Amino acid sequence: MQVEYGEDTNGDKTIDIYHKANAVTNWENVVSVRIDLLVQSVDDKITSQPQTYTFDGEAVTPTDQRLRQTFSAVIALRNRAL
Repeated sequence: MQVEYGEDTNGDKTIDIYHKANAVTNWENVVSVRIDLLVQSVDDKITSQPQTYTFDGEAVTPTDQRLRQTFSAVIALRNRAL
């Protein structure tokens, strides 16, 4: 699971950039939260070969043959965004 915070850096109440928590410089500028979730099958050897997936902005090719899926959601913070 990856959580990033959408910051409004120019005061127009829309997201200009996403940061991880340790990179947020002014929490008053945060107008949304983006949550990315990576799930995988319990069993191995489901796919015929390792399946490349993208998570946290990087393409990853695992060494196993599990099935994986990513999910993403953006949540606007009440009274912060348009």
